[in-house]
Amino acid sequence: MLSLGACSVSQDSFLSLLKGISLNSIEFIKIKQDDPLFKKVLAFRYNKYCVEHDFEKKEDFPDGLETDSYDRYSIHFAAIAKSTQKIVGTVRLILGSEVKLPAECCFDLNGDFSTKKMNVGEVSRFAITKKHDIVCQEKTRILRHFSTSNVVDGLLNCLARECIEQNISHLYAVMSKGLPVLLARKKIFYTQVGSPKEYHGLRAPYFVAVDDILKTNPNLFMDVATRSRVDNVA
Repeated sequence: MLSLGACSVSQDSFLSLLKGISLNSIEFIKIKQDDPLFKKVLAFRYNKYCVEHDFEKKEDFPDGLETDSYDRYSIHFAAIAKSTQKIVGTVRLILGSEVKLPAECCFDLNGDFSTKKMNVGEVSRFAITKKHDIVCQEKTRILRHFSTSNVVDGLLNCLARECIEQNISHLYAVMSKGLPVLLARKKIFYTQVGSPKEYHGLRAPYFVAVDDILKTNPNLFMDVATRSRVDNVA
């Protein structure tokens, strides 16, 4: 199991990320906290972080909805299977203008990032459905059009779009050791900016410029990269 900022994505899921993209079977939605779907997002997160992987304690969420203080400062996305209307993936973008980000609170960072504070966000709660669950939901004949790679690519695209909209120039992510290597296979190169520590498992803080992600991954972010760029991006 590999994790992104207390986010869970299986290694098999990320290896399948290298395959072709087909998003016809999935809908990607930005969800506000007053949307009825938001409770389904929290229930999905509860299943991933409390039931499947024990990253969080079940008793802390007796209503079966995993949430924390950062949700109110975040923009939330969900991947939804069109045929079943079930959530198959989630991610949130924590905005750093009003709150100190998790990477800043929980780790000793190398260097001073305070001058970029208003332009920094953090990727968090990135979780996707297991491949065998997709088979159960969609049947084997549909799987070739709907895989874990589709979900990951679509959610990454949502994040890139939102960074442009929110004028975010850099991103933190708190990740376990193997995940930056797998992201690098997609030409998404995070730099480690602090020592690892126990944080939902052994994790370290990473940092990346949004513009670098767009430049090195033109196929995935083609429609995003053609839009107006964020000002003052390193």
